Amino acid sequence: MTTIERDKRLAHYYDLEYRDYTEDIDFYVQLADALDPDRRLPVLELGCGTGRIAVALAEAGFRVTCVDMSEGMLEHCRHAAAAKGVEALVTPVQADMRDLADVPEGPYNLAFCALNTFAYLDGTAAQTSMLAAVHPLLVQHGILVLDLTPPWPHLLPPSDGELIQQGTYPDSDGSLVRKLVTGTSDLSTQTYNVTLLYDAESTTGALTRISQDLTLHATGRYEMELLLKLARFDLEDLYGSYGLDDFNDSSERMIFIART
Repeated sequence: MTTIERDKRLAHYYDLEYRDYTEDIDFYVQLADALDPDRRLPVLELGCGTGRIAVALAEAGFRVTCVDMSEGMLEHCRHAAAAKGVEALVTPVQADMRDLADVPEGPYNLAFCALNTFAYLDGTAAQTSMLAAVHPLLVQHGILVLDLTPPWPHLLPPSDGELIQQGTYPDSDGSLVRKLVTGTSDLSTQTYNVTLLYDAESTTGALTRISQDLTLHATGRYEMELLLKLARFDLEDLYGSYGLDDFNDSSERMIFIART
């Protein structure tokens, strides 16, 4: 399997898992609408995946620039936008979110990094680079949203080499895709070395496997607040859910709303 084929396959499996996830859609659409009811400026998504949120924003009338390093993810995003008839409003850009010099169509009222994508920045240097890159793309008093998973033990990836099955997803060709996750942790650096295993069982029973190795970084509340301050953002709010509940020990999201 070539690198391009592998990238497309992984993007396809990601899409199977997340394309029907809608819990955060209203949050982003309503926030974008509150900031810019006339749809004057585009929205910037960092780490857009297969375009789940970007397409929903486009359906609501917003122009969206969506950045991802994976061409496979962006290809899915283009197809999803075309399927909804909003391809003219969606601009996919293949780029590293730590380097946004070539991102078009700014400035932006709103930029966001959804569903713990910030954790793919595997250390302080990468995190500060991303925050420094997005700051000048926002208008004065523009908003940056970072949706993180709190570093509670029960929400963290497997860390002792155990193997867990995270989900089973039917594919359009009749096959069944099972996602398994294993990993180890380095607590001194807040790093998790995660391996994703996708087992696809065809209608004839044939089994194929593809794996993906990831390095994720867990970030705590006050660490994130300091990173935002150092990047010249002012923290406006911290929520524990997409329904804007206060952040507390039982929260399963850690949503930072920061302003330039």
